[in-house]
Amino acid sequence: MLVTIITPSFNQAHYLEQTILSVLNQTYKNIEYIIMDGGSNDGSLEIIKKYEDRLVYWQSKPDGGQVKAINKAFQMAKGDLVAFLNSDDILQPGAVDALLRAYDVNPDYTVYYGLCSTIDSEGKEISKPKGGNLHYDELLKKGMLPAIYQPACFFNVRKINRTYVLDENYPLAFDYELLLYLLKQGNFLFLYSHFASYRVHNASKSNALKREHYLDKLRVQEHYSKKYWLLWKYRRLKMEIAIKLGKF
Repeated sequence: MLVTIITPSFNQAHYLEQTILSVLNQTYKNIEYIIMDGGSNDGSLEIIKKYEDRLVYWQSKPDGGQVKAINKAFQMAKGDLVAFLNSDDILQPGAVDALLRAYDVNPDYTVYYGLCSTIDSEGKEISKPKGGNLHYDELLKKGMLPAIYQPACFFNVRKINRTYVLDENYPLAFDYELLLYLLKQGNFLFLYSHFASYRVHNASKSNALKREHYLDKLRVQEHYSKKYWLLWKYRRLKMEIAIKLGKF
């Protein structure tokens, strides 16, 4: 069984090596690892080259952004299961082994996901591993957290029935859109096993572009359900007021 892991990156040299090693040091070795660097100038290239003999493919050049880079890598991927691990997140030891034990017994799920902890810029744990079972309406209205974290997700390629994996119309909430789309199509399997750690730091997109990320998420919610239009309208109005008051 081949597993593909894709890491998009841009100027994340401070965290990149830890991310790479978290993949390369997995006990399961049949992993196709692809790194898509957007042309970093912070020393990332030297780190990638250090491990290039263990990578199936890597590039370092302008790529049109994270979503386009992942979509390009997905088209190249040959794995039966694919994960997207950002260059500041880490995969926990034994995560792929735990995934495949579940897949061998239950090969027909769309997404396999486990527990995910939160770490700070230096790798210190901020929150214990979290995760839980998902319901479509709950995911739609409440968002991903704390039930599911993208770094702890593995996607069954056979179940992704669209030519692109990520919708480029949502440059910041692309993972949320993908999960809503796939949960509407099929079943997810939650595994009570620590799969990944999500890093929170000042330079991360979720912090640096907090307002833009929230708006993108709201656009996804509005797209996927008109029946909650009043809720979406209330949230948009609430955010606009918070912006005017300087609280967002």
